[in-house]
Amino acid sequence: MQKEIKHTADYLKLIRSKGIYSFTSEDLLLNVPKSLINIRKDLDRLRAKDEISTIRKGFYTIIPIEYQNVGGIPIEFFIDHLMIYISKPYYVGLFSAAMFHGAAHQQPQAFFVVANAPKPRNILYNDFLLSFTERRIIPTIGIEKMKTDTGYFNVSGKELTFLDLIYFENQMGGYNRIITVLQELSEGIKISKMKEALKNDFPISTIQRAGFISENILENSKLAGVFKSKLQNSQYKTVLLKPAGQKEGEFNADWKVIVNIQISSDL
Repeated sequence: MQKEIKHTADYLKLIRSKGIYSFTSEDLLLNVPKSLINIRKDLDRLRAKDEISTIRKGFYTIIPIEYQNVGGIPIEFFIDHLMIYISKPYYVGLFSAAMFHGAAHQQPQAFFVVANAPKPRNILYNDFLLSFTERRIIPTIGIEKMKTDTGYFNVSGKELTFLDLIYFENQMGGYNRIITVLQELSEGIKISKMKEALKNDFPISTIQRAGFISENILENSKLAGVFKSKLQNSQYKTVLLKPAGQKEGEFNADWKVIVNIQISSDL
C-alpha cells in the first residue's frame, strides 16, 4: 500500500499519473486504507462531481478535466481492462473496427465488441451503446493490437472485419447498410491476410456469400479467388444470400447462392 494514499482520490491521482484511466473495487480495497462502506462514500462524492463514471458493477473510469464536457473517456481507453476484468476474450469489431481502419463514413451509433459466448450485457455509456456480439468459437487469427493513450486494445483486422460483417449482416442492419463499408475495406485487404483469416471458424455459407459479393457486387476478382480456393475441397450446398430473406431469387451457380435481395452501394 502506498504511504501517501489516504483517500480514494489519492489512489486515482496516482494511477492517473501512470496513464491509467480505469479501476476496480478490488483495486481500491487493496490500495485505499478504508472500509468498503467509506470507499463507496468516496465514490459517490467523486461521481457527483463528474470525476468518475461507473461502467458496470465494480468497474469504474476516471473522467479527466479534458473529457468532462463529453461525459467520459473514449471506450477504447478502457475496453481492454474491462474485458480482462470480466475474463472474456474479445476484439473490437464490425462497424467499430471498420471505423478504426478508416472504412466508415461516420461514427457508428454503437461501439461493437465481439466476445465469446455467453456475451456480456450491453452497456449504455454516455448515451452511447457498448454493444456485445457473441461467437461460440471466437476468432483468434486476424486480430490486431491498436495503441491508445492508455495502452492497447484488440481490434479485428480489415480481413476479419470483412468476414464478420457478412456473418453478422442481419444484426448490422442488412447488406445495404454494410456494403459500402465492405467496399472500402476490400480496397485495403491483403490476400495473404484474408487466407489466414479464413482459418477461423466461419460457416461455409459465409464464405459463399463473401465470394458472391466480392465477385458480383464489389467486382474484386482477386478477393473472390481467395474464397473460391477455400471452397474447392468443400461439399457446399445452396444458400440464400440473405438468410433471413425470402426463399426465391436468381440462382448463381458459381457460388450456389440464391440472390434474394438487391444490394446497392453508395460508392
